[in-house]
Amino acid sequence: MPAQRDETIPNFLMLKQIPVNYIQQVETDLLEPVVFNQGAATTDGFCRFVLQNKGFLSSHSKIFMALQPESTITDAFLSPHLGIGQVIKKAILKIGNKQINEIDSWAGLYGIKSSLITNENNLEREQYLTGRYLNHDFAYQDGSKALANGYSIDNGVAEDGTNFKTPTWARMNGTKTEQCPSYSVDLSDLFPFLKVHQLPLYMINEPVTIELTFQPTQKHRVQIASGQTTEKDCNIVRDQLKFCADYIFYGATDEMDRFAAANGDLSFSFVDYRVVEHSTSASALTSGIVRNLGMANRIVPRILVTTVKTNENEETLMGQYNALSPEVNASGVQQAFKYNVRYNDRFEFTSDVDNTARMFSIFTDSESVPFVTRDEYSDQGVAGQITGNTFEGRAQNSNLQGHFFYMGNRLTNGRVGQRGIELHLTSATPTGTDLLRCYCEYVRVARLKDGMMEVYNA
Repeated sequence: MPAQRDETIPNFLMLKQIPVNYIQQVETDLLEPVVFNQGAATTDGFCRFVLQNKGFLSSHSKIFMALQPESTITDAFLSPHLGIGQVIKKAILKIGNKQINEIDSWAGLYGIKSSLITNENNLEREQYLTGRYLNHDFAYQDGSKALANGYSIDNGVAEDGTNFKTPTWARMNGTKTEQCPSYSVDLSDLFPFLKVHQLPLYMINEPVTIELTFQPTQKHRVQIASGQTTEKDCNIVRDQLKFCADYIFYGATDEMDRFAAANGDLSFSFVDYRVVEHSTSASALTSGIVRNLGMANRIVPRILVTTVKTNENEETLMGQYNALSPEVNASGVQQAFKYNVRYNDRFEFTSDVDNTARMFSIFTDSESVPFVTRDEYSDQGVAGQITGNTFEGRAQNSNLQGHFFYMGNRLTNGRVGQRGIELHLTSATPTGTDLLRCYCEYVRVARLKDGMMEVYNA
């Protein structure tokens, strides 16, 4: 007979309040990667961490990283919307040889989710923890505390003439290794599974590993100030790359053993993201494209869509993880834009979404409110626009206007049928747009039985 659940022991797996007062002990291990490869100019880097099978893994464990550019680079900084996350290209959480979460182009998804963080939180917290500092303030005219021609990135550092800079402590100088700051990435940001569950490591009889793929050493790991030499290596500081694993133990006696005995067969429902990328062009997008995103026979709650200019690199503020909006003509009129999704022989919207303001509202209903301005989202700011002043010598208006155009919606017609999901998109994006990147969120189930894990799509 299957073991009956001990009702006196709460569910330790769900990330919510436990209705009983328990002694909670946290044991922290600072783990080194068992495999590390720095990568090269055109080759990805890689690292692997192996966890110890003890306690419950805290979903807020951290991975620490620091970067050091070549000695010829004396002023490098992180992109405002990604921080240290721009280094990570792919993230995998594995139990045994089963992949629980696997996300390609992870930094692109991270950028979309980061837009949901308030500006105040970025300025006062994330700037120091993760390197994200997307915050805004008025760009006041010289000698005035009331008149402003627009707004700019505000990281707490006063404007130097018409140029804003990163704080001295956050500036990466290749000649001063000891001054290169270390940042962290939260485990729950890397893996959606850990947003809602804690892993009971002590109940798993298979190795639990985390694998990260890094961007190549040139062009995409950092941004550089104006006047710096381009296409130089930026290396991950090996001694600073660590996994800070927090293992949680509940109770003073045998509560965890009783929980394991009563839960020999556990199921976890969670989401994962499948990235679908298609090469395209600005002319093709302006004419309108139809792309099949796959995902047949899966439960897909929502999708996220961006149009990207991949050759934006270290000489820009945002790098390759941008999201370009339709262009606006000299009269301030938005150019061609239409968005719709078709699956199960039905369009999600009875008429195409052809207004960027409505697209913003649909995205908000699907995800949450993105804390970006109208000028950043759709390049339609009129009364208040991004300043023409520079940030580290890079013009803010041309680097930020229309660079946060995140599209996406919920899918309301049930499980996806055999034909998959069709994206119908028309968008008069700027010249140079060359990639359509979509993230499909789909539901998966993991089953832990007698210490062994199996994973399948819901």
